[in-house]
Amino acid sequence: MPKNRIPGDLQVWIDARKRFHLSHAHVQMARELGMNPKGFGKLANHRQEPWKLPLPQFIERLYHKRFGKDRPDVVVSIEERARRTAAKKAARREAKRSVEKQTPVIAWYLEEHWDKLREISADKDSLQHTYAEWLVNAKNAQRQAAAAGVNIETVIVHVDELQAWCRSQGWVINRKSRSRFVAHLLRSRAGQKELAANPSPEQETAPAEEEVRNPPSY
Repeated sequence: MPKNRIPGDLQVWIDARKRFHLSHAHVQMARELGMNPKGFGKLANHRQEPWKLPLPQFIERLYHKRFGKDRPDVVVSIEERARRTAAKKAARREAKRSVEKQTPVIAWYLEEHWDKLREISADKDSLQHTYAEWLVNAKNAQRQAAAAGVNIETVIVHVDELQAWCRSQGWVINRKSRSRFVAHLLRSRAGQKELAANPSPEQETAPAEEEVRNPPSY
């Protein structure tokens, strides 16, 4: 990977590896130990201060003391780590584009979750009072779309997962956050398909903010 394409937080490790003649294993051990490569100059002065260990041996000793082993089980070079990170970002971008190109989507709730959905939603007054009412509207939307030659994809929403996700984002549960959760599910699904097609060696723009996209809102 060309130098100018490697993130700065990783490039400093490459520079330190070359300057202090470290191996890929030494760099990985130092990273796992939480060491700062910018401070290596103060450590790598065993010629002036003979009581100090050479930097590679110093890292090895610290690593063995912390983890009880001589080296990591799997060593990944900084260049390879940067390549994997870039591949993951590309997969996420492709997943995002795939979501934007998808067919209209409807969030599909389960009857046993409906009362809880209303209970935890800040906009519960905008939701149908009963699941039966919601189901009629949802099926009407599907029929209208089908009549127009549009196939709607349904995404089953589990209310417990919706609640946990919104809590992790610091959002109240309303129409906007419910739609964002559906978009999150779609991105995750598309990303899994992309990664399955292009697995890594090792194996973080939403749709329109409506619970039904393109068909009439309900």
